[in-house]
Amino acid sequence: MPEGLLSGYLDAALATLRAADQGELPGPLRQYQTWTPKRLRHQRVLGLVRRTLDLDQSFRKAVDERVLQEEEALARLLRAGRHAEALASGETPEAVARVGLALGADGEAAVQAAVAAAATSQARAEAAAVRSALAGAENELDAARERAETEAAAARAARDELRAAKEEQRRVERERRSLADRVEGLERELAQAAAAARATRDEAAAEQRRLSGRVAELQARLAESQRNYRALRRSSGQVDPAVAEAVGALERDLDTLRPAAGLTEEGTGSRAGGGRGGGNAGVAPARRPDRRSPLPVPGGRGADDPETLAAWMGTDGVLVLVDGYNVTKHPLGFADRGLEDQRTLLIDLCRRLARRFGAELTVVFDGGTVGPIPTRLPLGPVEVVFTDAGRTADDEIVVRTNAAPPDRPVVVVTSDNELRARVTALGATVTRSPSLLGLATAR
Repeated sequence: MPEGLLSGYLDAALATLRAADQGELPGPLRQYQTWTPKRLRHQRVLGLVRRTLDLDQSFRKAVDERVLQEEEALARLLRAGRHAEALASGETPEAVARVGLALGADGEAAVQAAVAAAATSQARAEAAAVRSALAGAENELDAARERAETEAAAARAARDELRAAKEEQRRVERERRSLADRVEGLERELAQAAAAARATRDEAAAEQRRLSGRVAELQARLAESQRNYRALRRSSGQVDPAVAEAVGALERDLDTLRPAAGLTEEGTGSRAGGGRGGGNAGVAPARRPDRRSPLPVPGGRGADDPETLAAWMGTDGVLVLVDGYNVTKHPLGFADRGLEDQRTLLIDLCRRLARRFGAELTVVFDGGTVGPIPTRLPLGPVEVVFTDAGRTADDEIVVRTNAAPPDRPVVVVTSDNELRARVTALGATVTRSPSLLGLATAR
């Protein structure tokens, strides 16, 4: 019997193997009872099951009974010899063969009929495949004819293109001769353009000499601006805050003017007097003034992180300027307390931080909000400043930032965006009020 017809009966045998009590199974099959259906389909197991069906009649009988119970209606037809009717009604040869095997001698005719039906079905399938292959071959033949016709048309088109190419070649040759004549004309024009370029270079050299004189004039203006700048720096601790900010603006303007004039940082005399026509070789080079640079932010942290402020306060020589009421009135500060309590709590916090980090802290309050008290209160490592009438804490912080030496780092604690912009222009390091308040609980 073909394997395809026998597979249904073997499936019933495997199902019986899994469902039977272990004591009822033949000894060789007991070890496979717990296997999954997929593992039981292994060829070695199937071969053992087939041998057991041939040798153990009780196991064979159990399988037959299972098949007959599952296919009771088909079994009645086959016992009555109506296997042809069963096959005609739509039963598969595999099902008829499975039940025929279960019927034993009564099902031999059904088994033979199933084998014949399977062979007939296979023959029909093979015939259909042959017809399909034949149709495919015919289609390929038609496609080959079409390709041949296409290639023939392409060959004719290629011949036409070859004739056109030859004609194009003759046309190109005529154009080449015309272009050769044009090249000769362009060479004459190029010679004329070279002469014009030399004249232009001469004019450019004269313009360069004029610009050299202009550079020397700019250098003189720069030197004067720098002298004014240094004078303002020396007196910036007493000038109006608008003047202090003007100093920072002047410094930025100088940085912008220097590259515009083509000057280097070390000196510019060689650029001004280097041309043969320049008469300013003796102008002294302008020296760029020192500028304060903000402190770097530690890696992995933000500028408003309390730990960042702690790192900045540990910097040698740092000056920390605190915008007093901006800190105390912050939602994280002491806004629910009176002004005196606010000042007391903030000053106490600053004293502890100054002792902890060794930094110099200056707390600036608007003086118009308190009674007559000293303008400056030295409280150990912390200086408390109350501004005079008509001067805000913002202005005082700007003046003190600008008055500090450029090589001294200055940190300003405020959340006021306008004040932050003003002191940032002067090279100060800026952090917001919560960073200082956050150090109150940090270890």
